[in-house]
Amino acid sequence: MEEDCGFSMLNDDIVLAVFAKLEDDPRHWARVACVCTRFSSLIRHFCWKTKCSQTLPSLLSDSPATCASLLKLAVCCPGLRHAGIAADRGASKNPKTSRKPHLARGNWDLRREQGCKLLARQFRDDCLYLCDWPGCVHPHKKRKYMLFRGIFKDFKTSRVWTSLDGDKRKKLPVECAFCTCRYTWDLHSAFCLRRGFRYQIDGEPVVRAYVCENGHVSGAWTDVPLFS
Repeated sequence: MEEDCGFSMLNDDIVLAVFAKLEDDPRHWARVACVCTRFSSLIRHFCWKTKCSQTLPSLLSDSPATCASLLKLAVCCPGLRHAGIAADRGASKNPKTSRKPHLARGNWDLRREQGCKLLARQFRDDCLYLCDWPGCVHPHKKRKYMLFRGIFKDFKTSRVWTSLDGDKRKKLPVECAFCTCRYTWDLHSAFCLRRGFRYQIDGEPVVRAYVCENGHVSGAWTDVPLFS
């Protein structure tokens, strides 16, 4: 197929210039990468790396796999299931409810300032980058969930990791939306989130967050209950 493609007569610089026109919707890159091995290599080693250098320069790695996870994290909402909603509240029968990762709405930047708002005081020296508030808003049963995603820089050297590992916290079967990890830690039950986050009248936490071994974070906020 690569030989029959008209792009085979063009050099890489021209092809990359064409691919750059598609960056507004990274799903186009995923589709193009399926066309041939040349396109897949250009997307992985140049397009993804360039996009990550623009949005997450301090987290950039030379590994194509890491760049792929970072790009997905930057532009994808984790969906309700990966934010732990389905595990707690059962599967929704509403077909309009997005349970799987999908293209995130709003700004795709991740900021450390947002991460500082989430973590407990003793963990605020950790570098957690989160998307801007409110993220993607999804109605589900009794309330709306504002989903967020983020990543710890150098997670295995962070205080959050030290706390989780030192306390032998058990992982939960909530899969990471951005890599192959099938189990994650609940940062709420591990007391890693800022104090003052309250509960709904039915006992559901106002905010929840899960982190995988690679430092990828998925979570959800709900409206603060009126009685608080």
